[in-house]
Amino acid sequence: MDFFQAMATDDGPSATGDIGRRLGAKTNLVANYRARLLAAGLMETAGYGIVDFAMPGPRRYLRSKHTA
Repeated sequence: MDFFQAMATDDGPSATGDIGRRLGAKTNLVANYRARLLAAGLMETAGYGIVDFAMPGPRRYLRSKHTA
């Protein structure tokens, strides 16, 4: 499971702690991916420790791809 797939599991914004648990990743790895994806404009912060997709659509696409 990749970072975005772990985010797509949620119906809305995702807690970075939940993403880390789903990935089985350490906090520093999650923080590194978070920083890179924020810098690239692919996701945005939605509160302290909360992130969401920056554009509409990826969650639905990833869910359909995962179940297909």
